[in-house]
Amino acid sequence: MAKHDPSTKELLSTRPENLARLRVRHLGHKRSLALREYALGLEALDRLADGEPLWRVHEAVFAVLALESEPVDPRL
Repeated sequence: MAKHDPSTKELLSTRPENLARLRVRHLGHKRSLALREYALGLEALDRLADGEPLWRVHEAVFAVLALESEPVDPRL
């Protein structure tokens, strides 16, 4: 299989037929989940760096785990 450079992949993903297919996959939901997971991860690190009790750090960590258990289209 031939390797494609990133610019080729980028061009393929912006074709109108591909964009329409991606819209059906609800990428906004996936993006939203990813941003919330990232923010909660940073919150956990902040709490740890601030010397908060471990139960406070674990609150944010378990929230990330709960978000990761939400069903998302596996094709994404």
